[in-house]
Amino acid sequence: MVAPGVGSNGWSPARVRGEFGLALTGAEREKIRAKFPPTASPGPGVYYADGVFEGGGVLGLAFLGAARCCGEVGIRWRGLAGTSVGAITASLLAAIPSVDDLEEVFGGVDFLSFVGEKTSRLILDYDPSNDLDNPAQMLLMLLLANQLGQYSSEPLRAWLEGALKRGGVTTFSDIGPGEPERQLKVVVSDITRGQMLVIPDDLPEDQRRSFPVAEAVRLSMSIPLFFTPGRLNDAFVVDGGILSNYPVWIYDEKDPAKEPRWPTFGFRLSDARDGQPLQIRGAPDILKAMFKTMMYAHDRYNTSKQKRTRTVNVDLTGVGVSATQFNLTDDRKDELYRRGYESTKRFLLDEWDWQAHLESRGFAAN
Repeated sequence: MVAPGVGSNGWSPARVRGEFGLALTGAEREKIRAKFPPTASPGPGVYYADGVFEGGGVLGLAFLGAARCCGEVGIRWRGLAGTSVGAITASLLAAIPSVDDLEEVFGGVDFLSFVGEKTSRLILDYDPSNDLDNPAQMLLMLLLANQLGQYSSEPLRAWLEGALKRGGVTTFSDIGPGEPERQLKVVVSDITRGQMLVIPDDLPEDQRRSFPVAEAVRLSMSIPLFFTPGRLNDAFVVDGGILSNYPVWIYDEKDPAKEPRWPTFGFRLSDARDGQPLQIRGAPDILKAMFKTMMYAHDRYNTSKQKRTRTVNVDLTGVGVSATQFNLTDDRKDELYRRGYESTKRFLLDEWDWQAHLESRGFAAN
């Protein structure tokens, strides 16, 4: 038995909070709570919200710090959704409401084990951290090896399946039984038909409740060329991020005249350097630029004022971690967790306001 917040590999989010002084004072907690509408609170100290998480590989560890801050406020998630690592975060929050338990799960993760199963001995890359910067090299190795991806996603799926079972979740029917407003949605990209799918909504009706959550998440985080594509019925499926890496719209009311009862908070991984133009010197640079454009351009174009009023931008400028840097050191884990907590605290205290959120979505202030 390990102490709360300490994983079997020794990394401790509780230690990080102590070292960096990550906490809300009583006054700060009450200031944030006072911003929530009465319809969002089913009882003292509890506040409903929907949560949507962006994709971003191992950088998504920052979402654990964000979840801790939200938990201290008293936020209880209703709808949860995400893409890629955002889908991992959303699924675990849906299954494991206790932040202490969630931190124990992540504290024990050996991220490097997720890339421990190569699809061929001809895959000679020993450092996955820079693979997405060299897609042409990945493509060449895969052509030589006659494979569709460098790594099997089975180790990650198996780990996630075990983690979800700690919260009693195997299939989508296990998400909030008897609570229709507790939902989980996972975004994937069907490259056979060229369309975005939301699981379980876009599955055949007879599969929606029985579909395994771990399999849905595996499909969502299958980074093209890096992981082998998944299969969904007769289709090849890859990382949902190539079509919508930040699906913050997913819990918007279908009836635009229906006012939301509680907020949606979206969590993005931001870097001040993201807007800088890429240098195009040759064909490999074009392929790299295409990858980046696929993952981010659609959501950047659609980041309107409406989205900004509900988006926690987790500032990772200067962290120096790539999305596929699975050999994270504890120091890097500390920094990601700290950035997630601090960015969320700053947003909730100083930036977010329910009335502004409503107005940006077309509803008059009360």
